[in-house]
Amino acid sequence: MNETIAIVFIFFVLILFGIMFFYQYQKVAIKEKNEELLGNRAMDTTLKTLFLPELICTKGEAEPEDNCFDLMKLRYAEKTFTAHLTDYYYEIFSYAKITVQEVYPGNKTYLLYDKEKPPQEDGSQGWTRKEPTYFVVTLKDENNSEEKANYGFGYINIEVYS
Repeated sequence: MNETIAIVFIFFVLILFGIMFFYQYQKVAIKEKNEELLGNRAMDTTLKTLFLPELICTKGEAEPEDNCFDLMKLRYAEKTFTAHLTDYYYEIFSYAKITVQEVYPGNKTYLLYDKEKPPQEDGSQGWTRKEPTYFVVTLKDENNSEEKANYGFGYINIEVYS
């Protein structure tokens, strides 16, 4: 009888160790999956921003220029994004911050979209991680006295909150 009790006890101890190992493995796997999903969401948000018709360089019915933002559109985009933050742009970008930094010829920052997760009930910040993504863009300025457009250089900075 003692031998049977000892074998059953060892069996349950082995089962307990297996459950603990599986739990730790799943915890790490879930954390890695969340990191991967956050990175994917950051890349998706970057691609959505690059191809927004509100910002992209166009000339009539011609094909739009790749990786180019029109500065005239960019100057007024913040008002448009702010006016339609909850009814349109939140569904596209969710919780993120999107800025365009002009590097050449000037040094101006355009804040397009900024929606942070609301704070938690205990008063701490609502997000646990943010994933920044950067992408180089051309800035086209047609608002000059010359007939041809001036081109500048900048980058887009997108921070996605988890």
